[in-house]
Parts: sequence; C-alpha cells; structure tokens
Amino acid sequence: MNAIRSAYVIQDRRSGLFLSEELGFVVSFAKAGRLYDIDEALDTAFDHFDPGEFEIHEFLEREKW
Repeated sequence: MNAIRSAYVIQDRRSGLFLSEELGFVVSFAKAGRLYDIDEALDTAFDHFDPGEFEIHEFLEREKW
C-alpha cells in the first residue's frame, strides 16, 4: 500500500509557469518540481521571486516505493 503525502509546487503569477526541479521554468504542472515541506517551498519561492509574484499549490500524491 502506498502512503499519501502533501506536495507543493511553485508557480510564477505573471507568466503562469511552474518552477522546475532544476530551478528553471516549465509549462506543465506534471513536470513542475515537487517540494514536500511547506517551509522549504516558502524558502525556495522567496529565493526566486519577490513577495506577491508567486503562488504555492498544495496537493496530495502517493509516495513511490
């Protein structure tokens, strides 16, 4: 049985693009970099965007064993 965990992706509010795992930008939500700790997601967002220029989306996903 797979466990379920919260995951977070960061989106640029102006362009609509998502931050990738390599800290570039991608159009696809499926290719967006996942973070699994809200504090890490916030730190990453503030390192790459000014306040108000990003959104953090939380969702549930299954852990891969």
